[in-house]
Amino acid sequence: MVKKTVLSALALLVFLGLAAGGGFYYYENINPPDLTPGQVIEQYFAAVQKGDYQKAYQMVSRQHYHDSFNQFIDRVSMYSPEMTLQVQGETIDNNKAVVNLHIFIPLEFGPYSSNTSMDLIREKREWKIVCP
Repeated sequence: MVKKTVLSALALLVFLGLAAGGGFYYYENINPPDLTPGQVIEQYFAAVQKGDYQKAYQMVSRQHYHDSFNQFIDRVSMYSPEMTLQVQGETIDNNKAVVNLHIFIPLEFGPYSSNTSMDLIREKREWKIVCP
C-alpha cells in the first residue's frame, strides 16, 4: 500500500514537471511577443533619439549584430535628432519580420525622404532588430 502511494506521488510529480515544462516552452516559443515588430522599431528609434543607447542596444539581435556597445553608439549617434519615421506596414513569417518605413530627415540643403525596411527576428518572446 505504501509503495503504491509513493509511486502515485512520483507519477504525479513527473506529470506536473512535464506540464510545467510544456507551459514554459509555450510561453517562451509559441505565445506571441508583447510588442509587434513595428512597435519595436518605433521604440528603438525613440530610444536612439533620447540618447538611451542601452535600451536601443537591447532591441538588437546579438545573434546577428556583433558590434560592441561602443561601436553601436558610434553608429546610431550619427542619426539626425530631427529624423522622423512612420511605420507603413509589417510582414511576419514565422520567426522573421520585415517592417516597412518612411523616413524623413530635414537637412540644410533640403529634406531627405525615403522608403525603406528593417528586418527583425524573433528571439524567444521578443522581436529583435537584425541590423540597426
